[in-house]
Amino acid sequence: MSRIRPSHPYLETLEPYQPPDLEAAAERAGVEPDQLIRLVANENPYGPSPRVAEALAAFDDYHVHPDYGPLREAVARYDGVSPDQVVLSNGADEMIDLLIRLFVEPGEAIVISPPTFSMYRFSARVNRCRVLTVPRRDDLALDPAAIERRVAASGGEAARMLFVVSPGNPSGRAIPLEVTERLLQLPLMVVVDEAYVAFGGESALALLPDHENLVILRTFSKWAGMAGLRLGYALLAPRLVGYLERVRPPYNVSAAAMVAALATFDDLETVEANVVRLVEERERLEEVLGAISWLDPLPSQANFILCRVIERDTQRVVERLLDWGILVRDFSDPAMASYVRITVGRPEQNDALLEALRGMGAP
Repeated sequence: MSRIRPSHPYLETLEPYQPPDLEAAAERAGVEPDQLIRLVANENPYGPSPRVAEALAAFDDYHVHPDYGPLREAVARYDGVSPDQVVLSNGADEMIDLLIRLFVEPGEAIVISPPTFSMYRFSARVNRCRVLTVPRRDDLALDPAAIERRVAASGGEAARMLFVVSPGNPSGRAIPLEVTERLLQLPLMVVVDEAYVAFGGESALALLPDHENLVILRTFSKWAGMAGLRLGYALLAPRLVGYLERVRPPYNVSAAAMVAALATFDDLETVEANVVRLVEERERLEEVLGAISWLDPLPSQANFILCRVIERDTQRVVERLLDWGILVRDFSDPAMASYVRITVGRPEQNDALLEALRGMGAP
């Protein structure tokens, strides 16, 4: 019998995403999995509005396909755009894939500036597209001049789309609006991922009316505490929405995600108060982490803080925190080997983190 093989050899080079092994982490720390302090995935520790659970329990139409009209209208009101500028997706990750499929042919290229969100590279490679990388500056800020030079020199590599994140992941830095406007002069689509914009930075929404090559990507995972419900969306020119809808799978967003989002919009006061709490905790953490001699926290406008570890083994720091039942994010990229990313948690979670860090002593 012949052996069944993937459609293209490049699939052998892709690594599937491996989430943290919570069972192993809990066993190492001697706690139950639900007792772990998860400061690793930029999740919102406050979760969604209490009205979400109530709305999900009361909803009785799970047996039929959802009508997305009310949700598109609610998103449009929230962001101050027209409903015909909104396309919904099963999380922001699906939207990244859809945008690449729509605007970038196999063999053409996307442009990214690492370190950045890994799904841009992943989705490009899955769709058999090239990935052009432009290094950031030493302070992890975007280098617009370098991006311009790379696009101009792309030649036969055919750069078609640029992905940027504001505030950035993992840097936490927001992109100044004038830099975004400069990048929009490039002859390609520019996707501004605003997953963390509720926590700081200036949105690119003001640029949308005058730039048809702009796509703004957003998600309910962070500010609304709905990571497990998977709901994202794109804002873009109405003319392009029609094309994006053609490649979007029908009923790609679950009824549960739709109901949860509508309940969120009915309780913005609670959700936005949680965002304020996280920003206050971020500022407190930045100050206290900066007082630890072997840590250098970068200023952040997101719901996490990137810290450079000075004169000690980063992996050992991560492992010792794991002994305390605390998960933080380290990086396989050699350029990021001396960094850890810490999600901002609740005050008591942050206090436990600080106690563990202080317990490690001086370098």
